[in-house]
Amino acid sequence: MGSKPSNFLKRTMSDTPNILIIDDDPVIRNLLKKNLSVWDCDIHLGTSGQEAIDFVTKNSVDLVLLDIGLPDMEGYQVLKHIRRKTPDTLVIMVTGDVSVDSAVNALRSGAYDYLKKPFTQLELLKTIKNALDHKKAQKEHKETEEALQESEEKFRTLVSNIPGAVYRCALDADWTMYFISDAIEEICGYPASNFIENSVRTYASVIHPDDREMVEKTVYENTDQRKPFIIGYRVFHTDGTIRWVYEKGQAVFGDDGKVLWLDGAIFDITKTKQLEHQLIIRNKMLSLGRVAAGIAHEIRNPLTGINSYLYTLEDLCQSEAIETEDVQLMRQIVSQIQVASDKINIVIKRVMDFSKPGAPKMVLTNINESIEEAVKLSDVAMRKKGITIEKSLAQNLPRCYADPLLIEQVVLNLVTNAANAMKKTNGSKIIKIGSFSENNTLFIEISDSGPGVPLELKEKIFDPFFTTYEDGSGIGLNIVQRIVADHNGSIALDTSEWGGAEFRIELPIEKRMHPR
Repeated sequence: MGSKPSNFLKRTMSDTPNILIIDDDPVIRNLLKKNLSVWDCDIHLGTSGQEAIDFVTKNSVDLVLLDIGLPDMEGYQVLKHIRRKTPDTLVIMVTGDVSVDSAVNALRSGAYDYLKKPFTQLELLKTIKNALDHKKAQKEHKETEEALQESEEKFRTLVSNIPGAVYRCALDADWTMYFISDAIEEICGYPASNFIENSVRTYASVIHPDDREMVEKTVYENTDQRKPFIIGYRVFHTDGTIRWVYEKGQAVFGDDGKVLWLDGAIFDITKTKQLEHQLIIRNKMLSLGRVAAGIAHEIRNPLTGINSYLYTLEDLCQSEAIETEDVQLMRQIVSQIQVASDKINIVIKRVMDFSKPGAPKMVLTNINESIEEAVKLSDVAMRKKGITIEKSLAQNLPRCYADPLLIEQVVLNLVTNAANAMKKTNGSKIIKIGSFSENNTLFIEISDSGPGVPLELKEKIFDPFFTTYEDGSGIGLNIVQRIVADHNGSIALDTSEWGGAEFRIELPIEKRMHPR
């Protein structure tokens, strides 16, 4: 830990940071304090987890250097308390364990970073500098947001310093303009004078007819609630093109409570929409590529086998005389070709089922009943595998519109997925299934005591044909995601209480016209 720090690390901090060092080794504690002496900072020392908790609870601390192995409790327990009580305090875990798991656990538990013993003074100071710079940036960002909110409240009727058309108009069918800035000409091609008091044309006339009702409804509904309105819609340009605009505005009320006018601003977001469209196309092409690669992988093996069998069969047919044992071999080859062909047919059927899923038959459903049916169907298979299923289903759940059979399929797929994940797990094998309601939403949670999903795979697990199992199809989780989406819900992956995988499904209690 003795190398000299570079010059940029020797500078005095503009704000004196408050740093707490917790380590039961006095040599490490004093060495950390000595290494930090190049900075103007307040340093406090402690030897136990309880000291850390007490100090952070009573004092404002910017950063804690926390040893993972403490005499009275694990550093992770201390970290959990700090994250809960003082979330603005950054924690850097110090450990002698050089394993990747140790680093991942530290970051997953909420630590800003970690240091592996032994470390140099330069490593220590760089890590602390990054943490304090991060904290400073967060503070500045928070102050900026607060200043912006204060500004918007103070000048709520006008949007200033924006490259768009600022306006003041009447709340009527024509959106009669009392004032509109010259920037409107860049948006729709017509000069601002055309719209003032509807001298040449109304602003309503340039709004796309398919969007006019939506614009009117949004403005009136928000005005009735005395809320700002934000709308995206299309307008016609004089060059014959259609432009996308983003409008933000708010009604101004008189002393009698009546609307005096609307103040707001209009932005041209056509380029943004075009980029969004290109991004959607790009993502579709990437998905198509992944699907194609998956199909190719599924078909390649049996197809290779068919080709090999055909070459062998061709050699046999070229013989001048076919012996009895050759006939038997031919029959075996034909049988093997049929097996390989059936495998290809199964893959094609799965693809067809995947590409043309049936529409859900939505009825008022008690999702607990679907969960119970799924548990009944899987219970015997789970017991044979030594897996215990624990249920925690909330009673008197509100009914929601859903397809009970598809919800049952979702639970079955996730239970099967959990069972596969625990094949090589030693110790207790547990699958926990829970349900509850909150904020007009139903939740289904399925967690396991397996190894969990590595960070690098979390973004891939819902991809079609992606699987980590030799005998897996890679379609199960993607079908689960699609069924949930068809119910206008969402599914997310987290870590279970045992460190395994936890899938959380959210389903709306009320009908929704569009998915989340």
